[in-house]
Amino acid sequence: MKIKLLLSTAPVAIGLAITGAGEAYAQVGEIVVTAERREENLQETKISITVMDAQSVQELGITEYTSIANYAPNVSMQDIPTSFGGTIGIRGFRNGETISTFEPKVALYLDGVLIAKNAGSAFSVLDLERIEVLRGPQGTLYGRNTVGGAVNLITKRPTSELEGKLSLTIGDFGQKDFKATLNVPLFGSSGDSALNLRATVGSLDRHGYHRNLFAAGPNRRFGNSNRTVAHVQAQWDPSEDVSFLYAFDKTWVDEINPAPALTRFNATTRPNLAPYVLSPSRQKKHRYIDYGMGVKGKVEGHSLTAEWDPSDTLSLVSITALRKLTYDSSQDADGTPVWVINTDAGDTAETFTQELRAVGDLANSRFEYVAGAFYMDEKIKEAYSHNFLPNAGGLYSNVDGTARNKIWAVFAQGTFHITDQLDLTGGLRYTHENRRMSRTDSTLFVNLPQNNSIIVLPNAGPKKFTDVSGTASLSYSWTDDVMTYLKFSKGYASGGFNLRSPSAATFQTGYDAETVYTYEFGWKTTWLDRKLLINGALFYNDYKDLQVTVLDPATTRNNLVNAAKAKIKGAELEVQIRPTANLELGGGWGYLDTKYNEYIDPVTKQDLSKINKFAQAPKHTVNVYGRYVVPDVASDGDLVFRADYSWRSKYSILSSPGNETIGYGLLNGRIALEDVHLAGDRKMSLAFWAKNITNKLYYQSGYNLVSSLGIEGRFTGAPRTIGGDLVIEF
Repeated sequence: MKIKLLLSTAPVAIGLAITGAGEAYAQVGEIVVTAERREENLQETKISITVMDAQSVQELGITEYTSIANYAPNVSMQDIPTSFGGTIGIRGFRNGETISTFEPKVALYLDGVLIAKNAGSAFSVLDLERIEVLRGPQGTLYGRNTVGGAVNLITKRPTSELEGKLSLTIGDFGQKDFKATLNVPLFGSSGDSALNLRATVGSLDRHGYHRNLFAAGPNRRFGNSNRTVAHVQAQWDPSEDVSFLYAFDKTWVDEINPAPALTRFNATTRPNLAPYVLSPSRQKKHRYIDYGMGVKGKVEGHSLTAEWDPSDTLSLVSITALRKLTYDSSQDADGTPVWVINTDAGDTAETFTQELRAVGDLANSRFEYVAGAFYMDEKIKEAYSHNFLPNAGGLYSNVDGTARNKIWAVFAQGTFHITDQLDLTGGLRYTHENRRMSRTDSTLFVNLPQNNSIIVLPNAGPKKFTDVSGTASLSYSWTDDVMTYLKFSKGYASGGFNLRSPSAATFQTGYDAETVYTYEFGWKTTWLDRKLLINGALFYNDYKDLQVTVLDPATTRNNLVNAAKAKIKGAELEVQIRPTANLELGGGWGYLDTKYNEYIDPVTKQDLSKINKFAQAPKHTVNVYGRYVVPDVASDGDLVFRADYSWRSKYSILSSPGNETIGYGLLNGRIALEDVHLAGDRKMSLAFWAKNITNKLYYQSGYNLVSSLGIEGRFTGAPRTIGGDLVIEF
């Protein structure tokens, strides 16, 4: 049997898929994933994954990965508009910075291509086939190693059919989104030499959620969306066994950043800020008093994926990619019209990656294997400025620098089917990283120019990091519907240098690698003649040399240090049930118990393990949904009702004390008339939706600088929004 690959996916872990309910029978639909680099039923994978198909992506209005956090247990994501990026936390593993010189703890992929940094990662994707959220260390099945997991954005590939789609979304705050997709067979046909093209373009426009009451400010609203998106794919299949896929994507961004709400201030050092503190009622009305500044930039990618199946038992894959990022951003970060602190940043980054992979089987498929190699070359330039007024001088503190990282790795994983029920899996990875960085510090006193200075620091590095990591698991299929597994993994993240370190000494020293050992027991089960699906996992993580982001109050910069040993244990449970052919219910629950065993402050040498907390790691995350279909309402069209509710318990926005925030729940709803047949082969869908129906006030991120600059700020989430979608397919 020929091995079939979906090249756009990456390896996974356990979980449940949120699928559609359009089948004419009351069973949970089969979900095909490529968790282990070959097509297989989700229920046969030995790792933890949440999958969202194209139907769910459309119904939930998802165009960026940061929108999916509420639908996956033990997952936390925050949009960071100042770098049109975002952060991803899975099972407590998270890097909160979005600058290009920081490494994410969770990898993001677009059609198999690594998005190497958090900065520029919140680009828009308009033609998604599915989304996979992977939990646990990754590294023995694909290129980049990560300690927390991976998120895969998988788009629809070109086909041999002439088809298209037009979509218009109108909503609150002046939202007007237009998207168009066209698939064109240029020549040939399936099974013969064929060339197919698929292109998607879009314009996403929305006014800001926050109204500015500061008359002298340049912006009347904060947090708008203004994006232009293009994604083009060309697939050439010269024969049945060979294919080439070229893909290009680009997102242009010109937006006004959200403003923080000033929630607390130091009455002794900042008495003039009293009029600008926003009470919860004012925050809920999203009425702010601030200057407000924006971000402008673009991110683009080119990739070439080649696949050759020389035999029925072997597939060879090559993925070559180049991604570029450019942006400039300014943020009035204090939430007041008084100039307390202002930040400016600009990044340019270029990342080249090459992955080679062989997927095959031996001994009549008794042994299945994956082997590969990965190379990455990064070039980064970054400029960063803190502008604040601690005295009459007016201080501008600037950092400019460059970074160059070269990474290569080899990896392999094999599964031996000992019996028809018992499987043994093992994998190894060797990683080699070489990092270096340059930096120039400059200080400008507006009214005291004689004190200005420019300091070129000695280069940091080059410094090499190497590691051998791996995984081993044992799984047993008790019946056709019940499978359990035991798994051990070692995750690894290399050390490096922090361009924004608060001092020359910390810049030169850098930080060391971190290691996590993960132990996991999971199960995949279906019941009641496949009407009920219950998947879950219990896990325990032992963290060594944990890389921790520590805010330096004097400079308001984040320093990255190896300050901690930690334990993380928890559970995930996901359920899907089909009581009837037209009704689908489901949801998930995640539990996290995070604890620092040691957290040494790099300056005071004090152990902070008893008072510091994991950031963005709520103890409980819950999501539930229901979907009901009334078939054949009009011209074979279905009336579809959907409701989604998500809740997370209280958590800490930052790891330091005083950054706790309350938990919150969000309720979304949608009513749609789908697939109404028009003249010819055309179809129409019309939907009305509402998000955050109860208009819940909640916080996504923030800071506590009361002890240094005398301010505390919080960035609020989106208020209640309503709107509608019109989709025409042909």
